[in-house]
Amino acid sequence: MDLSLIIPTYNEKENIQNLLDLIYSEFKKYKIRGEVIIVDDNSPDKTGEIVESLKNKYPSLQIIHRTGKLGLSSAVLEGFKLAKSDVLGVMDADLSHPVEKINSLYQEIKNGADLAIGSRYIKEGKIKGWGLRRKLMSKFATLLAIPFTSVKDPMTGFFLVKKECIKDKPLNPRGFKILLEIILKGDCKKIKEVPITFTNRIKGKSKAGFSEIFYYLKNLLGYWKYRRKIIDEFFKFGIVGTLGAIINLGVLYALTEFAGLYYILSAVFAFIIAVTSNFFLNKIWTFKEKVKHKTAKKYVQFFSVALFALGVNLAILYSLTEFIGLWYMFSELIAKVMVFLINFAGNKLWTFKRK
Repeated sequence: MDLSLIIPTYNEKENIQNLLDLIYSEFKKYKIRGEVIIVDDNSPDKTGEIVESLKNKYPSLQIIHRTGKLGLSSAVLEGFKLAKSDVLGVMDADLSHPVEKINSLYQEIKNGADLAIGSRYIKEGKIKGWGLRRKLMSKFATLLAIPFTSVKDPMTGFFLVKKECIKDKPLNPRGFKILLEIILKGDCKKIKEVPITFTNRIKGKSKAGFSEIFYYLKNLLGYWKYRRKIIDEFFKFGIVGTLGAIINLGVLYALTEFAGLYYILSAVFAFIIAVTSNFFLNKIWTFKEKVKHKTAKKYVQFFSVALFALGVNLAILYSLTEFIGLWYMFSELIAKVMVFLINFAGNKLWTFKRK
């Protein structure tokens, strides 16, 4: 086999036959010797029976019948154990992932990638059919993963990986998100992201719930030991940011209360003083760079990230003060917490990025 594609299912009778027809059509079109392994969690809607009825049509189709709803990530791992190919793939059963991108991901693996990811968050990647709440939750989850990986879409459920990269690795994620686990624990030296258009399911119900948020956060806590250096930088950045916030709030208060400046103008001056202090502390202490190493260029980059964060900061400060009626000092404190992740991500991935 060239490719073993693992698809976890639970109540997907409305999608599964159409999905399998599309997948095997792609295999035939691009001459991929592929197998599909369905891992069904005892679906009450008889998804498993539908798959069984299709095995004569597709000889390389396999199915694992599990005793209950045991979770997506564990289903993927069971499928990996049964796979015959040296290239393992994962995708959802609800037709959200574009089947026509399977070959693009496979070609990346053939060309030397250890892991090929169908990404919604790189150029030309898109999401269709999601509301604002779902998009914000996805983006926030992606932001939380920034200390652990530079992959733009570590939350996607559509990817291919070489079996040798995860052989004998202690993969044990809970919930729906297994890719970040593979990125951190696997030996994936070359990772490629391919843009995809993710389309929200049309038939059936989403299986995601609040329990998945809990499992994701729990997984993140367990990943600390795999990214100790980045976590150290994250906390040092936080310490510097806290000191900068104290400087910022002090200057803001002094200029507003004692100098009589309008609080928005005070915030701008406070920002300039604090960001300069933060730049040198982060350069020397957090990211351990020499003071004279590209100082001017990096200061411009650091300042640009900070300017973007300032825009967010001022918008929150003004909104909470003028429309909600909070005391401006409390509004500024809330704003500082909100923009911290923006600052860390921008400077880690751009200003102080190591080649």
